[in-house]
Formats: sequence, C-alpha cells, structure tokens
Amino acid sequence: MALEREAYRALEDIVGSKFLTEEPAILDGYCFVWGNEMFFGDKFSPRPHAVILPGSTEEVQAIVKVCNRFGVIYKAHASGFCSAALAGSESFLSIDLRRMNRILEIDEKNMYAVVEPYVSAGELLLETMKKGLRSYSGCSPTASPVASATVYLGLSPSQISGGYGGRTPLGVEWVLPDGEILRLGSLGTGAGWF
Repeated sequence: MALEREAYRALEDIVGSKFLTEEPAILDGYCFVWGNEMFFGDKFSPRPHAVILPGSTEEVQAIVKVCNRFGVIYKAHASGFCSAALAGSESFLSIDLRRMNRILEIDEKNMYAVVEPYVSAGELLLETMKKGLRSYSGCSPTASPVASATVYLGLSPSQISGGYGGRTPLGVEWVLPDGEILRLGSLGTGAGWF
C-alpha cells in the first residue's frame, strides 16, 4: 500500500526528496529481518510504505505529526535491523535514524557523552578512549548504545566493570507518539544535558 500523495509531499517537505523513498528495491531491504519467522511465521515482513531518514529531533517530531494527521503507522529504528524495529503484520512508514549519527559532546571532566541514536558503541568507545575514558558498551560494536541502554535494558558482559547500562543515561530527548518532545533527566531540569 502506498502513501497518499499529500502525505508523501508533506514528508518530503520535512527531509527533502533525497531522504524519502518509495523505491521498491530499497523498501525490500527493510522487509527481511532476523527473528521475523519466530513472531510472524515468515522471513519477510510487508514492504514499508516508504523509508524516511530524518536528520534531527525536530524532523522526527514533524514526521510523527504528519503521520498522525494522515493516519500513517510508523516505526523508528536506530542501528538494529531486528524484528522489534522493522517487522510487523502490516505495512508502515520506516523512520530510519541513520542520519542522526553524531557524537555531539564528550565532557572529559564530568565523564559523559551526548550522542544521537545512530552512533555506534564502537565509535563511541574509540572516541572516549582518545580522551582517556571508556564508554559503556552494552551492545555489539555496531549497535546503538542509546537503544541498548534505554530499550534493551542495557544488559551486557561489560556490566561487571561498567555498571548496569540501564542506569547510564543522564538525560534523554524523546519524540512522543503525539509528536511532542519529552526531555527527561538532566534535560528535564532546563540545565542542559548535565
């Protein structure tokens, strides 16, 4: 099922034509997900309506608001191509966060990092090691430490020396299903990230 043309144009206005596609060959790449057979009885999920790649929290917010206005089901995912992120029994808009891949800050003195959802654990570990620190790595080197610590409970072999990953986020910025932005932790105080 394709998106309504008005909805497609509204999404395109947010990210530009380069970061939104209905190209069948690309959409098919989002249909095969490991573990899908366990939950849905098939290797392949229904083809997404489209794939969109936002570059900021504000773009994600605008996308969610457009989806709500047009009744479009959506799922966002960071670095994990897993059944929780991509599989489903019906088609949806896939919000791929791969453009949100920046380390915004590493504060050596206070030992924290501000990262976007597509930063990999390996990349963050490498950059923190350059500053004499060691980041929490509760996931594989290619996976998102944000997703690991906030969605997958932060469990990992590095807990013994690095602590429980679910306790590592100091602040988060989420786009809620209604399109509003929620800031928790240190962000919720209005004092910035820390």
